[in-house]
Amino acid sequence: MWPDGSWRKIKKTRFFCWNKLRRFLFRQVVKHSRIDSKYSMYNLCERFTCHSAKDVLAALPSKPDIIFVHWVSDFANAKVIYDLEKTTGAKIVFLLVDHALYSGGCHYQLDCQGYKEGCRKCPATTSPIVQKGIEKNYHFKKKYLPNRSYIIANKSDEYRLRQSEIYREFRVEKLVYPFDELRFCPADDRDALRERWSVPVDAKVVLAGASQLNEPRKGMDLLTKALQLMDEEDVAVLLAGTGVLYGVTKNVRLLGRLNEQQLIEAYQIADVFVCPTIADAGPMMVQQALMCGTPVVAFPVGVSAEMVKTSETGYLAEYANPADLAKGMEQILSLSKEDWQKMSDCCRGMAVRLFSNQTKGHTIDDLICKLTDSE
Repeated sequence: MWPDGSWRKIKKTRFFCWNKLRRFLFRQVVKHSRIDSKYSMYNLCERFTCHSAKDVLAALPSKPDIIFVHWVSDFANAKVIYDLEKTTGAKIVFLLVDHALYSGGCHYQLDCQGYKEGCRKCPATTSPIVQKGIEKNYHFKKKYLPNRSYIIANKSDEYRLRQSEIYREFRVEKLVYPFDELRFCPADDRDALRERWSVPVDAKVVLAGASQLNEPRKGMDLLTKALQLMDEEDVAVLLAGTGVLYGVTKNVRLLGRLNEQQLIEAYQIADVFVCPTIADAGPMMVQQALMCGTPVVAFPVGVSAEMVKTSETGYLAEYANPADLAKGMEQILSLSKEDWQKMSDCCRGMAVRLFSNQTKGHTIDDLICKLTDSE
């Protein structure tokens, strides 16, 4: 998209029809193979792109100096990115939105360590053909991805990248997604807001959420187990997102999909936001909650590993341990009003300092300046 809001259509490569056919045939194999959905296996046809670097550049008004690679599934693969870098000399910057960059097919590795050495014996499939395709995808990336590239990643993702045989030499930059501190902020009157939401003023409110509550990597089954371990009769649990959370016997209220303002108010009325996700490149809800002054209980995944500090901004639980998740919730919910407010102020202060719109040194513009100044 151009600054005026218009789009430029990229011409089809001369191999478009051939690659389209190859993609179709491989997808038919995948369709009739057993694939474990928890690994989010998308774009297994990555090697067969239907576009070329030449056609991409033909749609641009001038040669780029920096190319940001965000979500390029079914559009640009490692070879296209390689050709773009060679042709233009531009610096390549990958913005990590999931873990697909360092795998042969899955977008979240969960407990799999195969990304370290070639994605061999992938646990997501029993199909030899699909397995071979996953290995080829991995080595395709290893062959073509420019090792002078930059990757925007948080601390836990950087740790994974450094273990991969592909990315050990890549340069990693920190860039935290910013939020509007004027919109995401603590409520002026929490009691009045709770009354409007029909939530008891004196209740202990737990908030959790995900776009899809039933998505395995979001860890809602671990939250269910944690809630069952808690001995709090006056806990009100609010769940934002679509789907159903089974096995919870306590006071649970399904909020469904919320718009931004509704989500902000949900953070504001909660005493604690719980993020049980076990695989994520974000999650943004942790940042949003902290910006609203809501303490967070989470596993050391994504940004949580850096931003959730026990007894300061919430509680960082042992990975995938529901008992420790319950302990963290109970710890926050047992705080006195004064101590909770101190923690809330700490959450808000850290958030404004690290990822508000006014934060200097961590924005895309700052990164562009850094990269251009280094030439």
